[in-house]
Amino acid sequence: MPEVHVRLSGTMARRLGARRTVALERGATVDDLVAALARDAGFDPPELRGLAVVSGGAFVPRGRPVADGEELDVLVPVSGG
Repeated sequence: MPEVHVRLSGTMARRLGARRTVALERGATVDDLVAALARDAGFDPPELRGLAVVSGGAFVPRGRPVADGEELDVLVPVSGG
């Protein structure tokens, strides 16, 4: 079972802490990771469509599989002005 290490921001960090390790099923994707975080934080996954997931400074597509031990940043969009 792969474990992914995530750094969280914004509302997600307030609800879950700034860092978290998430265990996922083999073959899980970035979208599965976001869904797991949504459940843990008490959100419906569709509420988190605007989240950006970043690896090594590049945005990661939601359909990309995650690797065991991978480190990802989950960024909550900022609104206002």
